[in-house]
Amino acid sequence: MKADARSRAADLLALVPAAALPLVFLHRRYQAHTAFGPVDVFGSDVAVLVTVLVAAVAGVWFGWRPLRRPLALWCVAGALLALLGLSCLWRPIERPTTHLVTFAKVVEYALLAPALVLLLRRPRQVDRFLVAFVAWSVAASGWGLLQFVGAVGEFEGKRPGQREVSFLGIHDFAAFSGATLAIGLAAVALAERRRLAGAAVGAGAVGAILAASVFALAGIVLAAVAALAVGRRVGTLTRARAGAVAAVVAVVAAGTLALRSYDIANFFSFLGIRTTTAAAAEDVQTGSQRAMLAYIGLRIWEDHPLLGVGFERSADRYEPYLAAAKRKFPDQPAQAYPSPAHPWGVQNLWVQLLADAGVAGFALGAATFLAALALALRAPPPAVFLGLVAAGFVLVAAGTWNAVGIVAGVPLQAVTWLGFGLAAALRGLE
Repeated sequence: MKADARSRAADLLALVPAAALPLVFLHRRYQAHTAFGPVDVFGSDVAVLVTVLVAAVAGVWFGWRPLRRPLALWCVAGALLALLGLSCLWRPIERPTTHLVTFAKVVEYALLAPALVLLLRRPRQVDRFLVAFVAWSVAASGWGLLQFVGAVGEFEGKRPGQREVSFLGIHDFAAFSGATLAIGLAAVALAERRRLAGAAVGAGAVGAILAASVFALAGIVLAAVAALAVGRRVGTLTRARAGAVAAVVAVVAAGTLALRSYDIANFFSFLGIRTTTAAAAEDVQTGSQRAMLAYIGLRIWEDHPLLGVGFERSADRYEPYLAAAKRKFPDQPAQAYPSPAHPWGVQNLWVQLLADAGVAGFALGAATFLAALALALRAPPPAVFLGLVAAGFVLVAAGTWNAVGIVAGVPLQAVTWLGFGLAAALRGLE
């Protein structure tokens, strides 16, 4: 293949992950769907698989060398996936097909990371991907804003003036918006890409406020701290830029906490800091319920410390600990406790890793995030901005996973593995 034709082909293939974003970051209720036995296939699955297949073509045409550089990340991520897959068979008589199907979706989205490495080989290709990412976030935040003012409906009809789902879902919208905001904060701190910075900050901030996830906010704060630290290290951070980053985060925090004021007040009631209202006692409160479900997950891990009870089985192993949970959290309404009618699960990735895969799974999960973060923050000078963007993706995802258990095939999972992929791609850029 001649040099010019090779370059054009590489640029064309690099557009595929950008083209996949609208389907990957779209709630499944809005997607085409079919089923093959126990396997549900959505449009997002097709988009991911096409991206992976095109990445394989890029590997054949242009070589596999970029995959060799982030070896530590592939090792720990591969070990984590292998452990989760094996743990599906800890007790093979208990719905192994269900767990294996979920695990297959986890692996499917995990392949986005090496796919990005094979497809995004030049800085301009990464830039185009980020432009598409921000553009779709503008659409998501705009739709969420229309929901907030009551102009359009959401999953349960028109419910203006509350947390919004856009066309993704609460936590997926939060993670997607937080990752977009991380792009903008990196650009501001490093004095890069002014137009992209404005769109990313605007769309990301609006979306993060509307989704109002406290855990995504924690990830955004960490991404801002990283942006300030890297900007100071490379000498681009001025007082004005530092103030702009701090101001954006303060606005997002104020908006998030304002929309979550009811939940925060009830969580204070749960902690005994203020009196519990009658309405709060009858409703499921997210903060106190999450604490109770995390308690059950930790009790499961306590009895199965090394390798856990098996992938996804923590959702079914609550009964031995339910009485203790009711004694420890007596003010919860009946529907807040796990039951066959309400299989809540642990609803926290980190606690679920402990319960499902033990300390081994938790260690591998944490090591995967840390390995990606180390790659991102040690990016070579020409790729500092892209490294900071990757770090922002990873930090926002790590925070948001505190509100979600292991759920496969969702936008939050895509943010996670795209962040890993961006971090892994940095040293292979030509």
